[in-house]
Amino acid sequence: METRRITALVTAATAVVVAACAAWVYAGRSGPSTATPRPTADAGRLSARLPFHPLLHAPSERQWRIAEAERRLAVTCMTAHGHRYAPAAIPRPSTSTVDHPLPFGLESLTTATASPAPAATEHRESKAFLAALYGPADRRITARGTSIKVSWPAQGCQAEAEKRLLGSERLRWLQVSIQLGEGEEQARKNLDKDPAFRAADARWARCMRVAGVATDDPVNLLDSLPRDTDFATNPVARADIRCKADTDYLRTAYTRLAVVQRAWLDAHPAAVASWSSLMQRQDKAATDVLG
Repeated sequence: METRRITALVTAATAVVVAACAAWVYAGRSGPSTATPRPTADAGRLSARLPFHPLLHAPSERQWRIAEAERRLAVTCMTAHGHRYAPAAIPRPSTSTVDHPLPFGLESLTTATASPAPAATEHRESKAFLAALYGPADRRITARGTSIKVSWPAQGCQAEAEKRLLGSERLRWLQVSIQLGEGEEQARKNLDKDPAFRAADARWARCMRVAGVATDDPVNLLDSLPRDTDFATNPVARADIRCKADTDYLRTAYTRLAVVQRAWLDAHPAAVASWSSLMQRQDKAATDVLG
């Protein structure tokens, strides 16, 4: 799952919950799970303060300009090749598009978990169309991280659009994106060694045991719930949120995660510098394209 998650960051600058498999045992409906849980810390605000948030997750006008410029360039290129290519315009960022990963499981009883988008109506394109858009199947560029490899079209209209914005730095952009995605994952793993976070985990787990739920990991707990779970009425979800509120779990977890994320970024200044430079280059070129 981590490999798929980082690949998604490379392609769309988005994040998903790191999936895991674990069992929980719900022993009853008494205790904290029967009352209305009080609000937890403002997880969205806490997440927005994480050092990785502006790099990988925060929507911005700059990101919109880059994506929209690529779209328009690809459309123009395809038209020149005699093909009608009409992808939807890129929506401008707004408060409704702000999202963040769930590194600590459920954050509220109204949390929306990732679900597959409705399948689009299949439309079979010709080989000529696909070749024009993505180039020959055997012509690819490849970027490797510590644990994953991403392959990208080297030719075709999509590649030409990216070249207009990045020039010869397409491969470097892929490499930096992978490095930052893996860095965010590594920081989350490093957090498990943090004494303050481990203590918060232990307090939450003790509270959950009192509620009749045997678990020691809130991410595993969320993943164990059926995808169609109504969190507002589910006793396990309600116990989770109540215990996070009662132990101030999310505030502690996000505060300590910010520390370990900053430590990773401080140890990899070249990655941050490359990301900033390449984003600035793309934005300048995109601004020229959009006029």
